[in-house]
Formats: sequence, structure tokens, C-alpha cells
Amino acid sequence: MRRPGGFSIIELVIAVSLASFVLVGVATIAAQMSRSQVEGIRSGTATGWSLVSYMSMAKEIEDANVLAYPYTDLTADDSIIICKNWSRAMAALPGGALDAAGTSTVTQFCVDPTAPVAPETGYTLRRFSYTGACPCPGAPAGPCNAVPVACTSSPPGPWTTASVVGFRLEKIPGAYTGSPNVFLRDNGIGGVRLRYVIGRQTATANEPIPKFTKFDFGISMQKQFSSTVD
Repeated sequence: MRRPGGFSIIELVIAVSLASFVLVGVATIAAQMSRSQVEGIRSGTATGWSLVSYMSMAKEIEDANVLAYPYTDLTADDSIIICKNWSRAMAALPGGALDAAGTSTVTQFCVDPTAPVAPETGYTLRRFSYTGACPCPGAPAGPCNAVPVACTSSPPGPWTTASVVGFRLEKIPGAYTGSPNVFLRDNGIGGVRLRYVIGRQTATANEPIPKFTKFDFGISMQKQFSSTVD
């Protein structure tokens, strides 16, 4: 009389081993998908906050009357200085207020060169401002703080930190001739060109497909048409 057929120990070992490989693979894929989802949510939230701030910056640049820095046309830099309620055409440099009863302000936007701390990527964009008796810088130097202040969390002198405009900013290689700076003075449009990326341009293990938003646009400022003085 024959015994009923069954599995040998070798067959059981092979089956358990194969099942273990499958379970490990499924667990690895699930963990990777979970990390990717968490990273996507975190990146999306940070990017969303930054987008709102960047749009506010663009509006503030548009409402300005003078681009005090950079002074030379088609000069790229990681800082710009703008002035409101001011014009260099009002009088001798540095000019005068458009509305004597109003308040003139000077604002600097700049890319903080401090390297980000992992897992964060990209750079921080900061905003500094001040008011004073001579609020808009002369050109190309003096008499009122014509050069940008150090782009850190604690600017020197009368400048105050209004806010961090945004973070996760990455420069675009080759954005401008000779340098990947963010800002470019363009007298052709009477304002500033901005070129940057929010997000990460390179792939990672958690994000095999890079997620980023590219910005490349020009902003015409509120100043006299074809004015290269302001």
C-alpha cells in the first residue's frame, strides 16, 4: 500500500525561500512607495508655500520705481535692490521722492549662499528693507548703501529682515551668459528678468522622476517708459 504523496524537506525549504524573497521584495517596494509619497507630499507643501511668496516678490518688483542694483544693463546677480516712491530723474543723484508726503522704501531680494542642510535642497531667498532720509541708493555707488548687504539672516546696519521669501530655490545652469545668477537687469523691458527653479532638478532614489517648477520671466517696473536712469 502506497503512502499519500507529500512535500520533501528540500521542497519545503525551496518554497519557503522563494516566499521569503517575494515578501522581502513586496515590503521593499511598499516602503519605497511610502517614502516617495511622503517626500512628494513634503516637497509639494514646501513648494506651494514658496510659490505664494515668490509671486508676492514679483508683485513687489513690479510696483517699484527704481532698480538701484544691478546698475548696468544686462548685468546678472543673485541680489537686486529696488526703490518705491522714488525717481532719479527728479533731481541730481540719488534723485527724489515722487510723493513728498509718502514713504520711500528700499528693498533687497537676494539668494542666501548658505548650503542647505539635508534632507532640504536648494537655497533660501531673503528679503531685506529699510527706510531713511536718503532711501534710494545713488549710482553706481553711494551715497546710501548702494551695494547689497550680506544675504544672511542678520543683515548689518539699518536693514531689517521682513521675511524669508521662499526656499528650495535652485539656479538654472547657463541661465545667463557666464553665470547662473537668478536676477538680470534688462533695460529693454524696463525691469528685471528672473530665472530659477523651485524643487529638485536631479533624480534621487525616492524621486526617480525629478519634481520641480521652472520660472523664466521678465517683470516691467513702474517707472518712466524707456528710462535707463531708474
